[in-house]
Amino acid sequence: MISVEFRDSELLAMLLVLARCSGIFVFTPFFGSINIPTHVRIVLSFAVTYLFALGLELPTIHPAWSLTYILLGVGEELLIGMVIGFAAYTLFAGLQFAGQIIGFQIGLSLVNTIDPQSSARSTSLSVYQNYLGMMLFLGLNGHHWIIRAVHTSLTTVPPYSIRLNVELLEKLTLLTAQLFVIGFQVAAPITAALLLTDFVLGVIGRSAPQIQILVIGFPLKVLVGLSALGLGLYFFPAAMRAHFTQFHSDLDVLIHSMRR
Repeated sequence: MISVEFRDSELLAMLLVLARCSGIFVFTPFFGSINIPTHVRIVLSFAVTYLFALGLELPTIHPAWSLTYILLGVGEELLIGMVIGFAAYTLFAGLQFAGQIIGFQIGLSLVNTIDPQSSARSTSLSVYQNYLGMMLFLGLNGHHWIIRAVHTSLTTVPPYSIRLNVELLEKLTLLTAQLFVIGFQVAAPITAALLLTDFVLGVIGRSAPQIQILVIGFPLKVLVGLSALGLGLYFFPAAMRAHFTQFHSDLDVLIHSMRR
């Protein structure tokens, strides 16, 4: 029978590592999805904490530290996990934003559904774009990047060594801006096709007033929008692969910017 013993300082160190892993797995897409049961995420956090704690040189933590100091460390670790999770969330938020734009242009913005990822009401195209990006993310082993980011953050920014600085805030601001860049880039071709459709309908309406533009306009825009969306699937993986690869490098820069 294998017996495992921990000293008080090791337990405190593992508690801090667990807080960081929990923050990452709660806020990161896929791992933080409500489709994954809570107890599975808890077990995953404990398993990753234990595996990384075995191979890492954990900081020396005095067991006589005050409860306030320990809670401060737990808060810092949760903050690090939330920052990493937010960085990954911006990718999929950009895809959802693109779905909102496309749905509004087509006229499907009134048709809302429940997003299984967040339990929030969203358009069907936003949910579609989110799942499409998630499949591509998993196909590129993006979930491995997240787990690797846990290890990188522990070696680069050990507990009680986070540094909040201008570089970190600038990087978070750029990641937030990337959300809108992704959204507009994904939605741009479909939006252009729909604007051209509106122009053609306007010309027809002016030249032939007897034609009921409002009657034929809605189904025509739905047909054009969904057709353009389907044709865009050929280019979608290459475009998003570039964003995912950029995210991989940005994640390392973000982690190193938190180092004191």
